[in-house]
Amino acid sequence: MNMQDMSDECVKKFLKKAEEKIEDNSKIPSHAITRYCRMLTVYCDAEGKVTDSFIKSMEKCSQDIISVDGMEEIFNEFNTCPED
Repeated sequence: MNMQDMSDECVKKFLKKAEEKIEDNSKIPSHAITRYCRMLTVYCDAEGKVTDSFIKSMEKCSQDIISVDGMEEIFNEFNTCPED
């Protein structure tokens, strides 16, 4: 599976779970989720060897996600590198 496919799969699973848990789907930060999944895929592919600015961008993006009520639990579930 290539990186784009892994990122797309992350987004798909993340959004599906969010839509199940969050009643008002307009509150789901789908843009931030998409961005975070892309960054997480790069981070995992690089085995964590990324720049400090990349880490800071990931942290900002994660804050955008978990600032939405009910999203922190979902975020924690999906904030892992996919298994090979």
